Amino acid sequence: MAELSTRYATALFELTQESGTLGQCLEQAVIVRDTLKTEECRSILEHPHISGSEKSVFLGEVFAGGISDQLSGFLNLLISKNRENIMSSALSVFIDMANSVSGRTEANVVSATALDENQISALKSALSKKLGKQIDLTLQIDPSLIGGLYVYADGHYMDCTVKKHLNDMKKSVKQMLI
Repeated sequence: MAELSTRYATALFELTQESGTLGQCLEQAVIVRDTLKTEECRSILEHPHISGSEKSVFLGEVFAGGISDQLSGFLNLLISKNRENIMSSALSVFIDMANSVSGRTEANVVSATALDENQISALKSALSKKLGKQIDLTLQIDPSLIGGLYVYADGHYMDCTVKKHLNDMKKSVKQMLI
């Protein structure tokens, strides 16, 4: 599946580069990918008894006028080829390709509580300095972490959560008792 996602993403990437719309398509692709991950979209797009034309109409209504003809055509191509299951992954690969060319990367941050603007700014700055790229943050909240946060960006993973530290301590105590 990954190879197939990469082929479709590469085609979209080359098309947008040739037409000079890479930046615009990148911004839209992030929104589309995140929308396609919702339960409602997945249930419609992956339903075997909903026709391709109905799925195209659905996406047309969801993104009415909000996406370029290229991106709309890309989504409709995937529907026509019965490749709805790779839409999100193909868009993720495209986003990674476009970000790489433009010196940007996405960072997924999961924290135990909501971060304030100062914390977000400091985190962006530190990540940007470490990775040498502009950072686009995706923030999530997971209270089960108890405290702290973890970050995944550009192949790097950093876990500074209370939950991880407690698990590490638990392992250490078990090792001492064995």
